[in-house]
Amino acid sequence: MCIMVDLIVMFIAMLVIFLILFRLRKALFFFGFFFKLFSIVVIVIIAGSILFAYLVIQDANNFRMNFANSSNMFIMKENINGTDVFLTGISLNIHNRSFVPMSEESVAEAQRLYAAGKIGTLSKDYYKIFVVDMESLDNVSLYNISDKNVQLTKDEIKRILESKNAREEFAAITAGKQHTDMDTVLSNLKVSDEELKGYLFSYYISTIFDPKNMGEFLIQLQNDNIKVYDDTMMFRAIKFVPVSLVEKMIN
Repeated sequence: MCIMVDLIVMFIAMLVIFLILFRLRKALFFFGFFFKLFSIVVIVIIAGSILFAYLVIQDANNFRMNFANSSNMFIMKENINGTDVFLTGISLNIHNRSFVPMSEESVAEAQRLYAAGKIGTLSKDYYKIFVVDMESLDNVSLYNISDKNVQLTKDEIKRILESKNAREEFAAITAGKQHTDMDTVLSNLKVSDEELKGYLFSYYISTIFDPKNMGEFLIQLQNDNIKVYDDTMMFRAIKFVPVSLVEKMIN
């Protein structure tokens, strides 16, 4: 709504200037020439804006209809010593309630393609691919996990996602809280490293895609903490929306 109001105000201002110049065009030759030039510019801008808005709306409708009914890939990455390292990934289909943690080999292959600038080639198997930077966790209202016997803070979630041995890291954290030993926790932990990381990552995904957090999602897109493949018109448009307008939407 805020964006639409700002656009309307901009068009009204352009129209007022247009009418003023129209009244002056006969008074001064210079204004007559300037009026013609300005008219062409205004027409091009308005036509371009209408076309751009139409394409964005079409893409937004496409996303709305297909996102929940298709398989999408989500990958968590972290920059380590200047290199982007993929930590975990999941394949998610909301319509089919399909949740599949990516294997270590699949994550490694996705990282190789990402480094080569070819991760978009995986889009033939997925509607969208979202690459999420670990840095975004610090900027998103991700609350503590409290699920059955799992009690984890945001910092503990990050430690597990970053760990080379997620099960042992989880066991060490949980054992301290339950006043038991790691072996007992590990014996009751019936998931692999990939499944554990995938579960924790999915908690982040469910948080950032919650409609009430959409403002935070948009800001993370603008900051490139979330990258989307393929990067269609709607997501490109978001990059050009001023942060002030995004903040208005959040408010």
